[in-house]
Amino acid sequence: MPDYGVDSMRVQDFTIREAAEGDFDAAYDLTSSLGYPKLDRAAFAATFAEVLQHPEMVLVVAELTDGRVVALASISHRPQLRLAGKIVTLDELVVAGDARGLGVGRTLLDEAKRLAARLDARRLQLETNRARESYKRGFYVKNGFIEADSAVMRIEVAQTSVCDRPSSGRPTS
Repeated sequence: MPDYGVDSMRVQDFTIREAAEGDFDAAYDLTSSLGYPKLDRAAFAATFAEVLQHPEMVLVVAELTDGRVVALASISHRPQLRLAGKIVTLDELVVAGDARGLGVGRTLLDEAKRLAARLDARRLQLETNRARESYKRGFYVKNGFIEADSAVMRIEVAQTSVCDRPSSGRPTS
C-alpha cells in the first residue's frame, strides 16, 4: 500500500488515521447508516479489502479516545486529461450521528485537502445528494467547496448488462 502521509493525528477527542482491516465492522456500519439499499456485507468486505490495498486510494478514519471509529473518508486520485493533472475525489465521507459537531467531518475534509496538495492535484471534488443534511447545512460550501453546475449520469451496470442488449438495436439470435 502506498504511503499517503496520513500521520496519526490527535485532534481534541479523536484521532485521524489510515484505516486497517480491523476497521471493517465500523466502516460497514457507518456506510450502511447512509441508507444505501442492498449493501451486501460480503461484497462490501471484498471491496473494503480492495480499497485498503488499492494504490490510488486511501481510507481514513476518525477514532475516539475510547477506540470507537466514528467516521470515515474514502479518497481516490487519478490523472485527468481535461485538467492536465491529477484529480482527487472524496468518494465517501460519513460521520456517526453522535459524533457530529465535534469537528470530525471538517478534520477529514482537511485531510483530503492535505492529500490533494501532497499529490499536487489540480482539483479536489466530491458528489453529494442534495437531500443529505450535510448539503442542506451548507457543510461543504462552509469548508471551501463550490457547487459545480454539472449533472451526474450513471448506469447501474450490475443490473443492466451491456451483453444483454443488442448493439445495433436489432435483436440478436
